[in-house]
Amino acid sequence: MTELKEYVDGLFRHQYLTPELKDLKEEILSNMTAKRDDLLEQGIDAELAAEMAKKSLTSIDSLVDGNQLTDLGKYRFECAQTLLLHCILFWIFSLPLLLTAHALISYLGLLLTVISGGICLWQGRRPAEGVAFLSVSASRRRGKMAWLIWIVFFAVFTGMMAALTFGSHIWFGRPIRIDGPYQMMNVGVRFYLPLLTIVIPVTFSSFTRNLRKCSVQEGRDE
Repeated sequence: MTELKEYVDGLFRHQYLTPELKDLKEEILSNMTAKRDDLLEQGIDAELAAEMAKKSLTSIDSLVDGNQLTDLGKYRFECAQTLLLHCILFWIFSLPLLLTAHALISYLGLLLTVISGGICLWQGRRPAEGVAFLSVSASRRRGKMAWLIWIVFFAVFTGMMAALTFGSHIWFGRPIRIDGPYQMMNVGVRFYLPLLTIVIPVTFSSFTRNLRKCSVQEGRDE
């Protein structure tokens, strides 16, 4: 029993155990145990019976809801294209920073665009990688986590910038004044910088859409 339990635990080691998956895990263990007991009743050696029971199920990928048979090469190329597109958008929207003291952010956007372009070209020239089961549910969770982290970051960063920019005026009851377009630009940049990072959660969310686009049928012709 312990040997089979360890084997089943190994099958689920990369899965997030929802209540449904826990039930599936218990069902698989129960079926394997029953199969091993049947083999033992037939006079088969205990060690061999356990091995035969384990060989009856070598992967749970096709059994887990949310797993999808995916064309790996196509999926990785789609993700590389998405990354390139979002790096280009980040660079374009960072161009106004060239007129400020934060010009390095724009140069960083250009560098990321060049790097992601190289990755896209390299991925497009790679040979076919076949298919594999990938988890749509896990991809969606990563996207939601990226959005959650970004929202917290954006709220904290903008709150901190607002406190540094307007805190003393509010504390001492002085009116908030912005003298001229240059000061307005400096204030605006402080809040514009964290907004640029929205490209990160948007990219993670796009990976899930890419994954759905690259689904293949298990019974397809090779």
